[in-house]
Amino acid sequence: MTRPADATRRQTAIILALFFVGLFLIQGVFLPYWPVWLKGHGLSGGEIGILLSLPNWIRIFADPLIAQQADRSGNRKTPMIILAGIYILTIIAFSFADQFWFLLGLSAIIGFTYAPLLPLGTTITVHECKQRDLDYGRIRLWGSLAFIAASYGAGWVLDATGNDAIIWMICAAGIVNFAIITQMPNPQTDRPLRSGSSILYLIKSPVFLNYLGCICFSQASHGTYYGFASVHWENVGFSHDQIGLFWSTGVMAEIVLFALAGKYMRSYHPGLLFAVGAIGGIVRWTVLGLTDNFWLILLVQPLHALTFGIAHLGAIGFIARAVPAQIATSAQSLMATLSMGLFLGGSIWLSGPLFEHFGSQTYFLMVVFAAISLCFSLWLRRRWQEGNTLPI
Repeated sequence: MTRPADATRRQTAIILALFFVGLFLIQGVFLPYWPVWLKGHGLSGGEIGILLSLPNWIRIFADPLIAQQADRSGNRKTPMIILAGIYILTIIAFSFADQFWFLLGLSAIIGFTYAPLLPLGTTITVHECKQRDLDYGRIRLWGSLAFIAASYGAGWVLDATGNDAIIWMICAAGIVNFAIITQMPNPQTDRPLRSGSSILYLIKSPVFLNYLGCICFSQASHGTYYGFASVHWENVGFSHDQIGLFWSTGVMAEIVLFALAGKYMRSYHPGLLFAVGAIGGIVRWTVLGLTDNFWLILLVQPLHALTFGIAHLGAIGFIARAVPAQIATSAQSLMATLSMGLFLGGSIWLSGPLFEHFGSQTYFLMVVFAAISLCFSLWLRRRWQEGNTLPI
């Protein structure tokens, strides 16, 4: 007979997993196919670039602002519901937009409403994992599975219908995401943060800055890969099926890591996890910079489980164990904004002109970024002791 506590624990795990499913269903359609929708509406390459980059720049301001207010109130769920609802309405509004400036304004709203959902939801997830002894990795892997399913499924739909279906698939994913968020738990912090900026509390901490160095340079080391791997592989003659195999091999390795090893990663120091990820990056980016051999590329693609997966678990683990619950959302937001926005975005931007001149040798800059992350990770192992929390 199932005990009520076990049933509640299982129900919580399911809804948290579904949160990542809903969020990454949107990403699985938006990332690969939104540029296609924009191009189909007659926009130039330059205009598309502006519309795609604007949400990333907006999140630099939106994420910390919303996260800080959520930490101050102790309520993360209500802002998520509001943001997810506005996101749906904004996507619908795109279907009526035909002028660049109208599209630009809607893109700004997208950046303000979608990006904060991940740090807010991750804060709730980490809190519930700690309280109910849940495995974060096994919860998070469902987001990766949803991304793969959405990207492949959307391709089949588009082949059968046409590009106009893109906006309605994103809208449908947004509605699913909204419905799931309404069912999420809403844990409250023990007390609100005293007056002052939680962001300032964090950036005044040398240990937290050390942590940011680990994750920011770890993410930056993926810039050439995310921006130009497919372009380079196509240029040297690989088929789309082979390129898809390269990408899916990396994501599947990440999923296996989350499924099998996530629970055990909690016993290791975050600095050690960052170090393993950085070493994996040094090996992976060196090989991709030196060779276009099919089997060697396929051999190093599972290292994505280290360069992204292990580093991600280290990033989440540090916040769960070192950052007080009262400012956890601000910590998640600051980490995501800087690592995924400023550093990764800057790395992709920098990789552009370098790739034009040096091709795959641009990966050697990614080796440098991974090595810097390794240095920060070794420093973090020395500076942060297990059980110590940042003062607030």
